[in-house]
Amino acid sequence: MTVVGSHCHALAFSHHQKLRGSGMHAPVGRNPAIDFWRGLILVVIFINHVPGNLLEHLTPRNYGFSDAAEAFVFISGLSVALVYYPKLPQGDVFGVVRRCFRRSLQLYRMHLVLTGVAVALFSVGYVASEDIRLIEAHGRGTVFDDTARGITGVLLLGHQLGYFNILPLYIMLMLWAPVAMVLMRIHVALAAAVSIGIYVLARIDVLSLPSWPEPGRWFFNPFAWQLLFTIGIAAGAFFVRTGMPYRRIVFAGAVVFLAASFVVMTDALGFAPNLLWSTFVNFDLVKSDLGLSRLLHFLALAYVVTQLRLGQVLQGTALGGEMRRLGRNALPVFAVGSALSALGEVIMTLAAVKSSASPHIVGMVFTILGILGLLLLARYLEWKKQGSTAPRQERAREPGLVSVSSGQFPH
Repeated sequence: MTVVGSHCHALAFSHHQKLRGSGMHAPVGRNPAIDFWRGLILVVIFINHVPGNLLEHLTPRNYGFSDAAEAFVFISGLSVALVYYPKLPQGDVFGVVRRCFRRSLQLYRMHLVLTGVAVALFSVGYVASEDIRLIEAHGRGTVFDDTARGITGVLLLGHQLGYFNILPLYIMLMLWAPVAMVLMRIHVALAAAVSIGIYVLARIDVLSLPSWPEPGRWFFNPFAWQLLFTIGIAAGAFFVRTGMPYRRIVFAGAVVFLAASFVVMTDALGFAPNLLWSTFVNFDLVKSDLGLSRLLHFLALAYVVTQLRLGQVLQGTALGGEMRRLGRNALPVFAVGSALSALGEVIMTLAAVKSSASPHIVGMVFTILGILGLLLLARYLEWKKQGSTAPRQERAREPGLVSVSSGQFPH
């Protein structure tokens, strides 16, 4: 998954290479490269969120320390900076705060809707299959065993179902975004110091958000993950116009680190069966608090792909157009993909307990059909947008009316 996020970063750099040294600012508008990688991220997230399907063995999380979460958070920060950071020099601080808060409310509403859909699907699946795991696994037992407390916990974000906990993290990061950008506006070193300080406090268990009604804390600790989000904001605010300079020793070190990560994650291609387990025990690879090894892996991969500019080739293919459509409609595609992932788990469970079909094969077929469904959804949304903007464009041509640009990049 990190490959996707890193490619996005690379293409964002290359998209603005002609502005290097000119002092010009990049024009406000959609960045097709970022749309492409955002769309590909959505596909990989969907594959990984249908547990047990055969395709998940092909996703990048199996070959490196970092995965979809790092790519998602980094691109979110990058996108926020591209949209909002240019507004700060204009003195629109309160406007940025208002828009970020409004976005967090939109994400909160979507999170509640998706959680409700998931609970309904797992309820029906349990009645049809009588498999208790559908209402107990991944934190679902809290909702089904004590509905009143469970639903209240969901409303307060104190309880989050497994595979449905990325939006709460994103909500908190959107609330942090204006703070990070204002700090960067004062001085980038100040923003870095504050962000790193918060990360350190999170890693020593001083800062976290508690879970409720179950004891514990959020799976994704936003106080730790804000560091990568802040790095994404810095990339969008500064490096996207100047590009990342090539340093041979840095590039070589990054390649070595990526190769070591691949060897570990594959147990040296099967020749060292305990290598992955021992690495997780002895190195900082924890996901909840954004372990340093995960963070370094993402940054190394981002740097390598930035220098290689591999994404330029993929963006120009037929796949590129489809992924850009997904990226331009990220939130509805993510929402439908999340609902489909819950449905996929239900269908795989039914296949396992009610038929002789292999649930892994059924899951793979469902995942492929789900991806095709998401592509069709994106095409429909694009068609709907074109139909709704055409009348406005006609009216804009009338005397006295100003044409409205539709090129704003979504976050």
